[in-house]
Amino acid sequence: MAEALRAGGLVFALPADAVPVESAPLRPAPLAGVALLGIAVVSGQVVPVMAAAPGLPGGPAWVMLDGPNGRVVVAGEAFAELPAEGAPLLVVPRLGGRRTPAPLPAEAGGWAVPMRRGSARQVAIAAELGPLRMVLPFTVLERVVALPPLRAAPGAGPAALGYAVAAGAPVLVLDPAWLLAAEGPAEEAALLVLFRHGGRRLGVPCARVGPAQAREATLIVRLDAAAEALVQAPLAEAVAPPVPEPVRNLLLCAAGGQAFALPVEEVLAVIPPVSPTASPGMAGLGAAFRGVAAHRGDVLPVLDAGLRMGLSPVLRHPGTEAPLLRLAGARPMALAVEQVTGLRRIPERLIAAVAGEGLVSAVATFGEMPLPVCRAAVLAGWRA
Repeated sequence: MAEALRAGGLVFALPADAVPVESAPLRPAPLAGVALLGIAVVSGQVVPVMAAAPGLPGGPAWVMLDGPNGRVVVAGEAFAELPAEGAPLLVVPRLGGRRTPAPLPAEAGGWAVPMRRGSARQVAIAAELGPLRMVLPFTVLERVVALPPLRAAPGAGPAALGYAVAAGAPVLVLDPAWLLAAEGPAEEAALLVLFRHGGRRLGVPCARVGPAQAREATLIVRLDAAAEALVQAPLAEAVAPPVPEPVRNLLLCAAGGQAFALPVEEVLAVIPPVSPTASPGMAGLGAAFRGVAAHRGDVLPVLDAGLRMGLSPVLRHPGTEAPLLRLAGARPMALAVEQVTGLRRIPERLIAAVAGEGLVSAVATFGEMPLPVCRAAVLAGWRA
């Protein structure tokens, strides 16, 4: 588990809910604040990608965090260990856009894309399909998704290619050639730009999406003039955002062939696989004691999680390497596990508490399997 993020020569401590994710291609985000690097698709979700602080560069090391406006990705140059002297906590920069400049005079044929002189701040995107270029202002945009399967739209006429279900709701997919009164392009579309106009949900297929040019005509005038041809489009109903439900951050591990979890606040660090150094037994640690390991200047007694859970040992032979969990508690302690799967945010409604103060504090529903949530204090031997 990464402890810190390095960006622009600075090191930031990662909060407990930071989840490392693989980097993905960045797309431009016009009108973005100075901390927003762009947008990307991560695990099927479009999220903003931000710098660790305004003015700092991005990089290939990405972590997903919960910001005040939803999930965001923060990008840095690399993951790092937390320095001994500590580091400032990574705080999600505020996701704020710049004020939209006043529009320039409209060009013939459509509403012109306003652009702030000298700063090249766009307020529209261009969806391209072959030689066709369809410009839409951000004010009507919903999102860009992979082109879904289409079904015929009875009564829609030449205006539409058909109906589709995109981003969980139906949409009328318009024919780009009809929109621009041009010949149909030979290029095949792979994306669908979803937008709303006249209270209806519409989409245009395209192969690429990029920034619009200054004073470039948009589709607004054309759509206004063709309003009667769009009556078959589904109504764009306003949907209230879902109420966030309480979640718990759990670190998923395995030992002795058994998957289990620990509350993330009970784990100070994940140490890459090492082989504990043999050492005389320490009083009170019992048969699960497997030696010691060094971490951040401390000598940590190492306990075998498999044996502590009454299962087969993790460290079966001298010299065996295993990941270690440095546990939070009254004294430094490390727990050897077979693997660390990663952090998961489990809704509290899927976690059932277990009475008493034993090894298991709760059982979570993870997929279709039960997942025991253990107490670090009991695994460390501080409580029987």
